[in-house]
Amino acid sequence: MHADEGATPFSDRRNDAGMITLTNERLRLSIAPELGAGIADFAIKGPTGFFFPLMRRAAPGETNASLLGSFFMAPWVNRIRGSRFVFRGKEHVLRPTTADGLAQHGDVRKRVWRVIEQGADRVALEFDSRSVTDSNWPWTYVCRTTYTLTNEAMTIELSVTNTDREAFPAGCGHHPYFARRLWRDEDAIELEAAVGGKYPLSGGCASGPAASDPLTQHFAQMKPLPAQSLDAVFAGFDGTATLRWPSSGVALRIAASKELSHLLVFAPHGAGDGAVSGATGPLSFIAVEPQSQVNDAFNLARSLGHEPGGPDDPTGTVVLEPGQTLRTLCVFTAVAG
Repeated sequence: MHADEGATPFSDRRNDAGMITLTNERLRLSIAPELGAGIADFAIKGPTGFFFPLMRRAAPGETNASLLGSFFMAPWVNRIRGSRFVFRGKEHVLRPTTADGLAQHGDVRKRVWRVIEQGADRVALEFDSRSVTDSNWPWTYVCRTTYTLTNEAMTIELSVTNTDREAFPAGCGHHPYFARRLWRDEDAIELEAAVGGKYPLSGGCASGPAASDPLTQHFAQMKPLPAQSLDAVFAGFDGTATLRWPSSGVALRIAASKELSHLLVFAPHGAGDGAVSGATGPLSFIAVEPQSQVNDAFNLARSLGHEPGGPDDPTGTVVLEPGQTLRTLCVFTAVAG
């Protein structure tokens, strides 16, 4: 067991580091408006009164959105192979954001979001792509989120609205990193998630349709994670998943709206964000990501013979006409047991 800064009282106002912190008798949430409105800390009070991170806690003064506890992905999720795709007969080329030429994780996670509402247990923020000159999306849009914190749960509303004159294909999602252990070193995190099938991946991008496999079946019941490193994306997510820290006696239930029909599970070993050089075995976090689309959804749809967002497109892409909004909801409920 270890002590941390969790015993320090927080207000619901922005602190000197630019964070907005909501806190109550049981849960604490810190949001970083200048880092994509992502989560710097989502913690639960332990048996000695300290707050222990359910999601990976960002370092003080962190400036990299990728090292937060969670960040948003919009107006697409995960990866676009080659940073290009075709929609309604026209090719669109984005700015690559990785060394291997991918456009990754949307274009809102490193943006400054504007606070539009704030109260003791609720904060709303938005990003308008028209407010920047280097948007990495061919169309204009507004992304909005509302966080609400109670003693039992964190609720996140996330939406994307088309403010352009043309339709565009869209997706959004969450990229939370969860701590493998809470206050007991014996914790071995467990996961249960109802999913329909796993996609084959090539370079992190889906390369074919989803199909049931042993890993899909493994997550059908509450079990420890497999021993090997995982990077898997699933279709047919019914919106319910549960993480459990058995030795600490805590579970976190995820309830996502039907729009978040895909789930990615990332459990890295030996390399990744925060890894020590030469490290082996599991890192201290896993990611369980409710998202509306599969990785590289636009290109996968066309390779399967579908127009992105068309009536038979299985990839989760939706087409937003001017003025339309993709709305999602995700609730993270902390329970004993």
